[in-house]
Amino acid sequence: MRCTLSIVSSCLALALALPAFAVDNTSQPRAGRYALVNPMATPEQSDLLSVVIDISFASSITTVGEALTHLLVRSGYSLANLDSSDPYLPILFSRPLPQVHRKLGPIKLETALKTLAGPAWILSVDPVNRFISYELLAKFRPTIAISDVSHTD
Repeated sequence: MRCTLSIVSSCLALALALPAFAVDNTSQPRAGRYALVNPMATPEQSDLLSVVIDISFASSITTVGEALTHLLVRSGYSLANLDSSDPYLPILFSRPLPQVHRKLGPIKLETALKTLAGPAWILSVDPVNRFISYELLAKFRPTIAISDVSHTD
């Protein structure tokens, strides 16, 4: 009996002492009774182009330009105006969407944007205005200027 009383009193003393060693979680807000939440933005919320997407393009999307526009719909970004972009950009936008690109993902949005354009184009991001554009690599630029091509005799 004396042993049981000793164990009970030891447990009681331990239970009373535990709150002194408890971790202070007051700096972390609670969600419900037991769950603690971290009041920080996720990486995807901080870097909008790092969000992972998984997309299958509808059959109505037939060009790379349409696919890029569709990818950006919910991203917070949009394609830059063609007037202020690389003069060769209409070439990319008018290309047919390759069958292999009809399903992308899971993939980061930034990687999907680069994949759809291909290796001849450099992704250009304007984080201030949230515009996306592309620049054609110099080694792929035609030697004849675009304006010269449009003035044929």
